[in-house]
Amino acid sequence: MHRIAILAAFSSLLFRASILDAGTATQQFTVVKDPQAVTIIQATVTAMGGTPAVLSYQDSVASGTLTVYGGNSPSTLPITLKCKGTQETRVELQKSNGTTVRIVNTGQGVIERPEGTVIHLTMNNTIAERVNHIPLLSIFGEYLNGNISVQYKGTAQVNGQSTSIVAVSYVPTTDPVQGPIYSSMTQTLFYVDQATGLIDKIQYSSYDETNSNSTQKVEIYLGNYQTVNGISVPFHQTTYTDGALYSDLVLSSVSFNVGLLDSEFILPN
Repeated sequence: MHRIAILAAFSSLLFRASILDAGTATQQFTVVKDPQAVTIIQATVTAMGGTPAVLSYQDSVASGTLTVYGGNSPSTLPITLKCKGTQETRVELQKSNGTTVRIVNTGQGVIERPEGTVIHLTMNNTIAERVNHIPLLSIFGEYLNGNISVQYKGTAQVNGQSTSIVAVSYVPTTDPVQGPIYSSMTQTLFYVDQATGLIDKIQYSSYDETNSNSTQKVEIYLGNYQTVNGISVPFHQTTYTDGALYSDLVLSSVSFNVGLLDSEFILPN
């Protein structure tokens, strides 16, 4: 079974790497800073709120509903998304038997089921995960970091809009020899609307939790952007996996700088 469980739409929103075989790469990888890609990202960051909005950000709580498709009929459930900084996230999904919680903290993640069972996620889908439901706080916004590779990938039509495609990858500086593998596994495509400068679509590969050779293509379409505390947030996010409709996230509220505690993001054993 692919790792598209009830909360996988936010493995981010979101990014991946794994325990890698040291023998699979033989030369050091150079992080790419494509000037055309950098120019596009800079304009998009400005359109989504810019540096002042990022500097004023501390944490956030968003709430709404998540409709999950598949099976006999769609299921719509209340959802709460919490984040502190850019590398601590917590998603709470309220189901009939209790609340399922997914926590990612600096690249490590778990899912805690209502009965208390804890599933430790592989780092394939979490090592480069950031705040994926808010594009400005995703890995897209880290384009200047030395371990982030950015490349221009041409143009495409998304929902009738012309977009520029930028590929963003995470390459740990502690393991440059494995750079090509990390770059490939964590690569995320951002489709930037040429008219608005906002991100219309995000695309990446989600890796099977038990078999890193098995992947699914994840496509997230973003819409209904609203500005909250100077940050543009897409209140409607629809996810497809391998071309099939998987989930639909509709946010009803987003609040920033509410004073979340670090304890909410501690990974249970």
